Amino acid sequence: MANDALSIDSIKKKIGRNARLIDYFKNQFGSVKSKSFKKARENFCKSLAAYSLVCYILQIKDRHNGNILVDIHGHIMHIDFGFFLSNAPGKGVKFERAPFKLTSEQVEVLGGNNSQKFVEYREFMKHGFLALQEHAEKIIIIIEMMFLGQNDLPCFKAGEQTLKDLKERFFPIGRKFT
Repeated sequence: MANDALSIDSIKKKIGRNARLIDYFKNQFGSVKSKSFKKARENFCKSLAAYSLVCYILQIKDRHNGNILVDIHGHIMHIDFGFFLSNAPGKGVKFERAPFKLTSEQVEVLGGNNSQKFVEYREFMKHGFLALQEHAEKIIIIIEMMFLGQNDLPCFKAGEQTLKDLKERFFPIGRKFT
């Protein structure tokens, strides 16, 4: 799949630095009303929700446009998993404070904040998060086994706090959601 994908950086170089991601989608898939554009937007919506959830749960960092790809079907994906769980680029300076990357350009591809696709994105996020919670124990056990076997890995630099934070992301305590 990665052979048929371009980084957002590459896309912007290809169509012009000031171009937006929506411009690429229109160039690649046709008019907003075309069947191919609608299918690409649907693929983008679903994969963006999955990408957002994985980035949130695993705290994937280094989410710049060189590491975010869009494939020929409109799916978004991340490459370079060198920074996750408790480590980040920048030697202690936290450049990425947001739990996942959702840019105005990504929302624009969905059709904007008030669009049906943005509503669907939020629904995919909700259902995806509930599905992750159903399988949280399995995921946590895998991460715990990694920690017990190789706690010297950079992703475990926060020690036991890494596991506590992971569990908190799966099961937020005392947080109010709307």
